[in-house]
Amino acid sequence: MKLIFLGPPGAGKGTIAKKLADDQKIAHISTGDLFREAIANKTQLGLQVKAILDRGDLVPDSLTIQLVEDRIAAKDCASGFILDGFPRTIPQAQALEKLAAIDAAVNFELSDAEIIKRLSGRRLCPACGRTFHIDFMPPKKPDVCDSCEAALIIRKDDQIDSIKNRLQVYKAQTEPLIDFYGKLNLLKNVDSSPEPSAVFAAAKKILKI
Repeated sequence: MKLIFLGPPGAGKGTIAKKLADDQKIAHISTGDLFREAIANKTQLGLQVKAILDRGDLVPDSLTIQLVEDRIAAKDCASGFILDGFPRTIPQAQALEKLAAIDAAVNFELSDAEIIKRLSGRRLCPACGRTFHIDFMPPKKPDVCDSCEAALIIRKDDQIDSIKNRLQVYKAQTEPLIDFYGKLNLLKNVDSSPEPSAVFAAAKKILKI
């Protein structure tokens, strides 16, 4: 099974992708995670990507396509995969058609107001990488990591101005993918406003798995 997860930032694509990948024993491919790894390692690509993501913009298609092409060629993708965060533009989707036959594109729907609430409340531990949320998963001590007691931070792309810019970028460049996959009869819409367990169940139901 080869799937694409679409939806605005903060819609919970990553959470559901991880659960479904474990459930179906297929690979979960998050371009965001791959980029963050490059940033943490301070590679040349990582430095380029960091500057782009800090502005809330998208990484250029050429860099992203090459990254994904290399990843889906790995052995653990032979039985299937979930692409989380790719494609984000029509050129990326067109490039993907040449790389793999996709079974479905699942679109996670969420309002702008809920997106801002979810993203602006996220907190990250810079030491161990653990994430929290001030409303949904708060740390035991305010602004302190439960695991290593480091001071929590707000990622630059989770600040209000960056979130609003990310939403504008999404609407301009990524929303057209909904029509793209709709015309291919591959689109399946899921309401991502309920609790993750309910969204997960809805995704499995619509995929008939």
